[in-house]
Amino acid sequence: MNENSENIDIIIIDDDPMTGELTKDILKDEGWNILLIDDSMKAIEGIKKYRPKLVIADIMMPGINGMEICKRIKSDPEIKTTRVIILSGKSYETEKQKAMNLGADYFIPKPYEPAKLIEIVKTILGSTAKAPPPPTPKIKTEEPRLKVNLNQELDIESIKVTAYGIRGLGEKLPSQPSRFGRQTPSFSIETKKDILILDAGTGIVEVGEKIIKEQFYVNIWIFITHFHLDNTIGLGNFKPLFDTNHTINIVGPNDPEKSLREFIKSSLYSSFSAKGIPPKAKINIYEVLEEKYEISDDIKMATMYANHPTTTVIYLFNINGFKITYAPDSEIWEEATAFQDYNERLQRFTQGFDVLIHDSYYNDEDYKTMHHHGHSCISVISSFAAKSKIKTFIPVNINPTYTDEQIEDMMTKANKLLEGTQTKILILKENESQIFKKGG
Repeated sequence: MNENSENIDIIIIDDDPMTGELTKDILKDEGWNILLIDDSMKAIEGIKKYRPKLVIADIMMPGINGMEICKRIKSDPEIKTTRVIILSGKSYETEKQKAMNLGADYFIPKPYEPAKLIEIVKTILGSTAKAPPPPTPKIKTEEPRLKVNLNQELDIESIKVTAYGIRGLGEKLPSQPSRFGRQTPSFSIETKKDILILDAGTGIVEVGEKIIKEQFYVNIWIFITHFHLDNTIGLGNFKPLFDTNHTINIVGPNDPEKSLREFIKSSLYSSFSAKGIPPKAKINIYEVLEEKYEISDDIKMATMYANHPTTTVIYLFNINGFKITYAPDSEIWEEATAFQDYNERLQRFTQGFDVLIHDSYYNDEDYKTMHHHGHSCISVISSFAAKSKIKTFIPVNINPTYTDEQIEDMMTKANKLLEGTQTKILILKENESQIFKKGG
């Protein structure tokens, strides 16, 4: 195909070569000139260069996700007349509504009927004109660096994982205590030099109190997976934020409805913030895409978009060869579906990891009626961990309505599934820790 800016009718943005090529072939057979872009970081540049009438974008891609691409198209005066179809296996109702709010013309769930896609495209291409060419955009990236601190309780080969909150947030506060705790998701990973805090649910309050008391760490990293309340509600009460001796590095994705900076501003600097006063610590904000990053000389990190409503990321850490995945909101689908590629990609990312901290919201019984809502069940994720040869699987984001007996029953079933495999399940109750040895 001659990639002349006058000849491109449709640009397809999809990193999956199978579905991308299939969509391209279906539409090409109808006589349209198609350009397939498999690198989302080049999507806006391609749209501005070729000025298609229509863009078809997948949601979950490395780099910029499809929702963000839609937002950028519709907010750019030079290309805002470009029509947009969101085509994705991430077909939650909230995602459909978000796509419409961002200006998408259609949301088509995978797997799709080719005839239906053709019908929609014919309707769209009969009523649009090409957008004029604007300047080429520039993409700016940053690599955060961490200063050195020393935890006197850990040796250089030790990695300490602590659970400060492992429950989801229910419709109302529970009235019954639980041996597993009631705080919402927050974990810490500690080495002799570094502390990484995973999510800012109510559990982060206890993390902050511990940091102030022990005085081991001055530079603190907080990794936000997404902006749902159960993962962020505790941030405003994190004590080191109000101590001038600390530097707080906050990492997270942007959502088309709210950027990470907007989230930090409303959580910490508005009159509606938890404390009502601004932080005193130095705050650095790092917005991440699905990409690889360097936190320090000892810690490398990769991110992957999760199968969960709203823009949600999974964090994959490599700490001098010790590998930990944190995925508190991620649905692994058991059956072969259009989203099977998500399972396969996550398995490739996590194959042979030392620790997997993963969404285990449902027991098997409830998952029968609650599947495809963005959370995993204990049996499916246990089987996934074993298949991926994960050494230790730690459940997180457990249903807040479950009794201790129900949780224990979940763990018993998971243990049975994992018998004879390389994977063991470790349930960390609130404020419990496990020390791992690198290479151990």
